[in-house]
Amino acid sequence: LRKIDALTVGNEAPKDTQMMMTMKIVSSSGNQKMRELQTWTKNNPDQDDFRLMKFTSPPDVRNVGFLTLSDEQMYLYLPEFRRIRRIASHNKSNQFMGSDFSYEDLGVSSFQKYYEAEIMSEEDDSWMLKLSKKPDADKPYEKIEMWVSKESNLPTKMKLYDSSGNLWKEELQENKSFDSYWIPVKITMKNLKEDSWTELTMKEIQTDQGLDSEIFTPRYLKR
Repeated sequence: LRKIDALTVGNEAPKDTQMMMTMKIVSSSGNQKMRELQTWTKNNPDQDDFRLMKFTSPPDVRNVGFLTLSDEQMYLYLPEFRRIRRIASHNKSNQFMGSDFSYEDLGVSSFQKYYEAEIMSEEDDSWMLKLSKKPDADKPYEKIEMWVSKESNLPTKMKLYDSSGNLWKEELQENKSFDSYWIPVKITMKNLKEDSWTELTMKEIQTDQGLDSEIFTPRYLKR
């Protein structure tokens, strides 16, 4: 788990990333919505990373922005109302823009900070971990079962359980070597309670661009 954190939010992660994302939302009835976003992330080793996401299409969500500075500092910009709304702690597990990802899922923070881990099994190419939420952790998932690739040291699959111990979501993650880093290039979140799923596909990935910290401010959300 320390290795995963090092590669995602620690000293071995890209200093910053910039990419385009395609979001495909599929309802239980099979209806599909396609959306596109631009995303910037800034690495802050030993702290929560910063992430800004802005929708570029379709027109009904264009310029909607989401900024996360920590688990307790998340902001949503709604251009229709020209205002920024801070996401309250009790709303972090709500759906993000009608997708199967919650605001919490799209944050960038350490697993170690909130979970204790133990290795449950090992295969030639992977480990299976069980993550148990720490008593004082403010997280929606009581338990996480995580499969980790030995090649990338990143998760490839997670089963996410609610506070009652029921299986809630399943997340699949494809990772690719990019420059000197391993980076997720496709993440699929299945909501097993709603029988719906959302797929995020990353493209036009750039790393270590020296992004200005000014990008990661509530003021920039409106630009």
